[in-house]
Amino acid sequence: MTEDEVIRFLERFLPSAPGLVQGPGDDCAVVDLGDRWWLLTADAMVEGVHFSLSYFTPYFLGRKLAAVNLSDVAAMGGQPRFALLTLAFPAPPEEDFLRDFLEGLTSKLAAYGAHLVGGDTVKGPALQGDLALIGEAAAGAVVFRQGARPGDLIFVSRPLGASAMALELFQKGEDPPEPLKRAHLDPEPEVELGRVLAEEGLASAMLDVSDGLLKDLSRLCRASGVGAEVEEEAVPLAVDELPGLSRPLRDYALFGGEDFALLFTVPREKERALRSRLASLSRKPHRLGRIVPGEKLLLRRADGAAEEVSPEGFDHFA
Repeated sequence: MTEDEVIRFLERFLPSAPGLVQGPGDDCAVVDLGDRWWLLTADAMVEGVHFSLSYFTPYFLGRKLAAVNLSDVAAMGGQPRFALLTLAFPAPPEEDFLRDFLEGLTSKLAAYGAHLVGGDTVKGPALQGDLALIGEAAAGAVVFRQGARPGDLIFVSRPLGASAMALELFQKGEDPPEPLKRAHLDPEPEVELGRVLAEEGLASAMLDVSDGLLKDLSRLCRASGVGAEVEEEAVPLAVDELPGLSRPLRDYALFGGEDFALLFTVPREKERALRSRLASLSRKPHRLGRIVPGEKLLLRRADGAAEEVSPEGFDHFA
């Protein structure tokens, strides 16, 4: 089973509950508390799967664990609030490791208004951090993965591929350029932008790019029951050139994971309002293409030819 198939199987065992607005299948579960909605998410980082201590210090490991959860709340337009941490160690941890890790974690959470309030520690076969994060939003002021309609425009919030490029260089024992290194070790979740898109009704559907642009776009399309056409030349690249990589730069932007940019759709009639609002934040959205009827994911090449593409990307079980 693929990762997506495992998730769809698990959904059969998670029946609806009182107050549940959105269960599995989005970046966060959403619970109705009256005039406020809670956004609930959890992510894990496992040594040997998500990271290696050969290039991650404990401090940046803590910041990365916070970032991947903060990005889920950002992807629905929420404000992060409280976190619970579970740590597994194969052997008793050193005090210096714990101090640096927790300083990284809590400083990243605090930068976005969230606080660590509890958790658990256990012994396990590998070093592992699990974070559960609670965010909030005004009732109705969230953006789900479903909601895109044919004719909507597709945008991404920033250039892509930096994290995947850095990871390849790290795994080769090389030192990536500083901006790429930062993108992988200490990514910045788009919390402010997510809130603007949600609270001002600019986005019709949204998620964050965690497993690769095409893979995550295919998830948005599946949730919305639509297809998409992406202009290959419109996909913004993190760098114009970088020696030593095994694939063309555009592959890292299309298929690489952990960019944590926001990928969102906007009704065509709201494009001018979107650009004007983001200009006030000194931001520029990158328009990639459009939502189309059907279920196909199409990539239009520079020569104008459009081909159906497979939504490759990171899959834990592939």
